[in-house]
Amino acid sequence: MLEKNQMICWTNCSICLAFNVEKGFGIIMRTVTDVNTVNQLLTYSKQAEAGIHQKAIQMLLGAGNNKKQDSLSISDAARGFSKQPIAALIDKNVNISNSELAYYFANYNNSSAILDAINFGENVSCGYNSDFKEYGVISFDLNGSRQVVPNYAVPKMNTSTMSGICAANNSLVLSNKNYYSWTTSSGSKYTWTVNNGRIGWAASESLLVENTNQKGTNYKWEMCKAGNILSELAQGKSVCGYLYSNEEVLSVCEKVRISPGFFSIDAGAGKHTYLLQESGKTINVDAKIKQLNDINWIEIGYKEGDTFSVYGKEYAIDSSGHINVSAEDEFTSTEIKYPSRSI
Repeated sequence: MLEKNQMICWTNCSICLAFNVEKGFGIIMRTVTDVNTVNQLLTYSKQAEAGIHQKAIQMLLGAGNNKKQDSLSISDAARGFSKQPIAALIDKNVNISNSELAYYFANYNNSSAILDAINFGENVSCGYNSDFKEYGVISFDLNGSRQVVPNYAVPKMNTSTMSGICAANNSLVLSNKNYYSWTTSSGSKYTWTVNNGRIGWAASESLLVENTNQKGTNYKWEMCKAGNILSELAQGKSVCGYLYSNEEVLSVCEKVRISPGFFSIDAGAGKHTYLLQESGKTINVDAKIKQLNDINWIEIGYKEGDTFSVYGKEYAIDSSGHINVSAEDEFTSTEIKYPSRSI
């Protein structure tokens, strides 16, 4: 009996063929040896590359240096059922179960669903043998279970339909769970995503290229650096000076049209306010305001009514010993001035 999503392996290849068939067919096994029958069996998603089909046929017929012809056993019933079969070719070394292909088989013709699952999913990863890269898989967690999509079936995206990442009046607002276009210094455009404060190159594209850990002028390192800096800012963190220089931070800010002075960023993880200095040093205004508001100034020698000038706006110590600064206030200066303290 062929179970739904049954996987069948070619004996002399490193490729596994998974079919989505209806459960419960009676099976009369036979060996497939002609190309026409293979053509009937191998039906891929709309996103599959045409070359994958031909490679599969060549492997099955023992093309190249493979002297021993491979064979594939499949039932007459599986070829004759009314619904069009969906097949997935996967490197058998990936070691996946039938249930892990459920999402792909349910959404093989829904490009948006596949892309969103990969780009906005949890625990997304990719693995493949360099000799069979297109037959590897991208995996992700969905409702507590691991799901996979064949690498060759990952849809491509068109950046010409996407907005760029650009601030207006030093306010960078990006829609969460959305796609944007990023232009590198060479002028090439790539798809970026915004996901709960994480900004960067879309996983559906970045996971299928070779990684780089070296600094340099190549586009991968350039985008990794820019994405990390923007993500730190979007999550309300302070950009660490030991990871990126002030010059690098300033360059990324200027690229998205953020100029020195107060700026804010809202990208799916709340609104966060910073002060960008001419040198490229960033001050986390939210963190500084929280620090000023949390201190009991009377306990450390100040008195009720003493006035602080915070970024050009004055705040008096109240009876509880605190001042109340808000990031929503209109600031006109980059300085903080403290009142004289009574000893």
